[in-house]
Amino acid sequence: MRWEALFADMEAQMASVHQMVQDSEVSERLRTDFAGMELAARLHSQIGRHLKVDVGLPGVFEGVLSHVGRGWIVLQGRRSSVVALNHAVLIAGMDRYSAAEAPEARLGLASALRGLSRDRAAVQVYLAGQPPASALDGSVDRVGKDFFELSLTPRGEPRRAGSVRGAGLVPLHAVAAVCSAG
Repeated sequence: MRWEALFADMEAQMASVHQMVQDSEVSERLRTDFAGMELAARLHSQIGRHLKVDVGLPGVFEGVLSHVGRGWIVLQGRRSSVVALNHAVLIAGMDRYSAAEAPEARLGLASALRGLSRDRAAVQVYLAGQPPASALDGSVDRVGKDFFELSLTPRGEPRRAGSVRGAGLVPLHAVAAVCSAG
């Protein structure tokens, strides 16, 4: 009888050691997989969640994450916002879930702005390092490879021939966020 208890105890110890080794291997594999994950893939697993993205001086933009592009995201809330990720200093509201097989984000910021240009949507452009009060109001006219042209209009006025007060060229690297007007 004592031997049965001895062997049972030895088997239990062996099973415990085996489980610890297996847990350690799984944990190490998860760390290694996570180390290779890019921001876009991590964000893709958060689609549908309410996020707050701090881009420094222009401030915090928040809403439900609806799209993830190459270097940008779309937040839907009180107003829609395209946020440039290269200016993000903190993203809050994410859970711990990560999708290992997120689709590759192909469309860059210029592609997102081309969509706004086609719609002649009234927007506010927040520039990196500038206070929110200095946001540019207008509509995106044309989009180049690394810049876009903005027809400047008074805040709250739709783009009409008589309301355009000038035009500006904005390098894409200077954009922190582009939000729907209103």
